[in-house]
Amino acid sequence: MAKRVPVEPDYFRIPDDPDEPPVLRGSYSAAAETYLWPPRKRCPITFQPVDERELSTEGELYSWTFVQMPWLGSQQRDAGGGFGAGQVDLPEGVRIQALLDGAQGDWEIGQRMRLTLRKLGEDDEGNEVCTVAFRAIEEGGAS
Repeated sequence: MAKRVPVEPDYFRIPDDPDEPPVLRGSYSAAAETYLWPPRKRCPITFQPVDERELSTEGELYSWTFVQMPWLGSQQRDAGGGFGAGQVDLPEGVRIQALLDGAQGDWEIGQRMRLTLRKLGEDDEGNEVCTVAFRAIEEGGAS
């Protein structure tokens, strides 16, 4: 089985268990009492050093859009696809902008979302290079 590797290792980590969601790597500024993502070395508010923190893997959909685009090499919109992009509010007060899993119309403002992985491609060693996305949590907690 191919190893999954993050496209940006400083931004998130991928657990060994494929059933567990990825974990966002963030920062916490004690001086500003604020969580930050992506991680920072200094607080942008106080310029004081920050602590590394892992952020929640679930949040609430604040806003979303669907980006329609033609497939590579085509000028026809109906020949292409698209993708969902959204902003998800985490319990720590951080708003994350990321890809959304699903099809246009699958999402609603206020919907519970869970962090997941999306494969971007493969590296020279055959590893799956991944980024983070959010997917809707179905009623009852299953996703």
